[in-house]
Amino acid sequence: MTTLTCPAKVNLYLAILGRDPSGYHLIDTVFVRVPEPADTLEIELAKEFMFECETLSAEKNSVMKAVRLLEQKSGRKFLYHIRLTKNIPMQSGLGGGSSDAAALLLYLNRQENLGFTREQLMELGAQIGMDVPFFLSGYEVARGTHYGEKITPLPSLPPSFHIDIGFTNIPVSTKGAFATWDKRGLQSTAPTFSNDITNNIHNDFEQIFPDLSFKKINTVLSGSGGAYAILTSVKA
Repeated sequence: MTTLTCPAKVNLYLAILGRDPSGYHLIDTVFVRVPEPADTLEIELAKEFMFECETLSAEKNSVMKAVRLLEQKSGRKFLYHIRLTKNIPMQSGLGGGSSDAAALLLYLNRQENLGFTREQLMELGAQIGMDVPFFLSGYEVARGTHYGEKITPLPSLPPSFHIDIGFTNIPVSTKGAFATWDKRGLQSTAPTFSNDITNNIHNDFEQIFPDLSFKKINTVLSGSGGAYAILTSVKA
């Protein structure tokens, strides 16, 4: 059996830049990979495919989307028993589903010798979710542009910076959050993007979030919420 760890991400910067002619929202964001919380995938060969998860349906989840997409693109069938344990809360803005999908795409590509390059996997991953390419990229810190799927590496955060995760326990649908943004006719208040991320902590979705009681200096909502990042400076 192989066990894969699927880490979370936080967004330290997120600007909503409008919509393109297709109706999709254009964003500029900074992803940071964080080790905890993390989901786990347990994978072993089987005589027939099986997916297990206590909190997700057998078909409507990002892991199954990843399996079906690779089967379609490769013309192969994958016979594995996959067990997903969710520790990253759903609809928390921490990217759990995207991380799960990315981990499985990388595993199957390697294990089945499918031969997809990382760039090709990132293009496939964007068909599952716009956060998936970040997790496939291998970068610890990266800028996501266009819909968030165009990934550019950024310098690591200063060693003195530590990120904790706080939870509002308010589940938020990303689709619903964008719909609320549009309905209210809101505009971005984000500062101009700067590689000095620690001085540009911002998330436009805070304009619509129902409870900002978590807001203090160096805290920022992650994604569309409802988890948030807490940045502290740690002395050496």
